[in-house]
Amino acid sequence: MGESLTKHIEVIQRGERERIRRIGFVHFMSISTFAASMGYCGLCFGWRMAHDLWGVPSIIGEGFGMFALLLYVLIFVRYFQKWRIDAAAVLAEWNSPTKVNFFGTFNVSTVLLAAVLAPYQHTLASFFWYAGMILIMVFSWILLKHWLYDDQVVESVTPAWLLAVLGPITIPVAGNMLQNPGFHDISVFCVAIGLVTGIPVIALLFTHSIFSKHVPDAVQPSLMILMAPFGMGYITYTSTFHADIFTELFINAGIFMFWPVVLKIVHVMRRSTFCMGWWACSFPTMAFANGVLHYSMDYPVFWTRALGLGLLLFGTTLILYLSIKTLYAAYKKTLWRLY
Repeated sequence: MGESLTKHIEVIQRGERERIRRIGFVHFMSISTFAASMGYCGLCFGWRMAHDLWGVPSIIGEGFGMFALLLYVLIFVRYFQKWRIDAAAVLAEWNSPTKVNFFGTFNVSTVLLAAVLAPYQHTLASFFWYAGMILIMVFSWILLKHWLYDDQVVESVTPAWLLAVLGPITIPVAGNMLQNPGFHDISVFCVAIGLVTGIPVIALLFTHSIFSKHVPDAVQPSLMILMAPFGMGYITYTSTFHADIFTELFINAGIFMFWPVVLKIVHVMRRSTFCMGWWACSFPTMAFANGVLHYSMDYPVFWTRALGLGLLLFGTTLILYLSIKTLYAAYKKTLWRLY
């Protein structure tokens, strides 16, 4: 892996050094890397709507979608390699009270790709949808059981807790497009999960973010996950039922919360060093932007269209910035340091 990796390994216990040298980069790779694929899926959906609203060339959205699929495959291959040759490190992530939540990034990216592929290949998209749906529901049940059965400490509460809630409400996004047997009942079930579990978890995380001032800078950008349920909730609810006063209130509450959250994250990014954990804010940013874009289609006035366009451009800029920083670290062979 190079001299820099060798120097870093020297601070690790001697018994681990040779094993990590043999394994290389994938020892440090985190399951949360799938957040990058999620972010590009969000870009695909956003620019597809931009095509419908303003006639933007469709190749932009579809290109982002294909790149999301490519990222997913590359990350899957590398993480599978980690599981095969370094199972102890994977197990350590699963047993970590904070890192285990990020296994939801793999599940959610799987079901989001079903929506990316739906216009092209119904059978393949359905495979991703069914696989993602099973993974999401099992993972959410496991985490819910963990929350109820095991003692929890306030320090372990992170925005990643929302991944257990965010997962189910992404299922109808592709389900309503594919319209496989039983899709409507599944969508209603997922909307119910989001309403019942999402609101109290958002309240818990918002309270924790106010009273806990010792959250590391590397984790703080994941606070943007707070915005994902507002965007995804609006899209899921309106595509399953229809737009009504409840969804209008819901998305407007998100618009109010968005500004202080994004200003805090931008402040953290400006004063701290880039790390791969920043990718956790990519999809939530686009999820909320896409929710506002959907709102602008249901309520077509100037300010909703302008806000939707502004959020789309902001989310695109953010993800391209994260991509450039990641590619630069990969080029310098220092990517392993960023986990």
